[in-house]
Amino acid sequence: MRRLISAQCALPRIRAEIEIPGGAPGWLGWLVATDAEGAVVGAAAGGVPVPGEGEVYALAVAAGSRRRGVGTALVAAATDRMRSYGARDQRVELPAESDPSLPFYTRLGFTPLSPRRFSRTVV
Repeated sequence: MRRLISAQCALPRIRAEIEIPGGAPGWLGWLVATDAEGAVVGAAAGGVPVPGEGEVYALAVAAGSRRRGVGTALVAAATDRMRSYGARDQRVELPAESDPSLPFYTRLGFTPLSPRRFSRTVV
């Protein structure tokens, strides 16, 4: 999560996105998961950059919270949000062909469009 935050939440990037008139095109923001004590255990970001196509831009779950449904809940919440903005399909691009998250996305029904890009229907 620290790597994701340092890359995606750097002040220059946030400032640039805020300064875009009307916000970044298709950006739906961040979703955050916390534990019972309020500590952040996961985060997801997404949007609908093209009409009908949702995109999971980022997903991170703290190591101690993995395999407990946090990632699944974050993707489900992002999917609901994307549907409300007209998404019928959802896509994700992995950093590498053998990314460790591939089995997770496959289990959620994502199928390959290319070696690193995956899609599923969300209607």
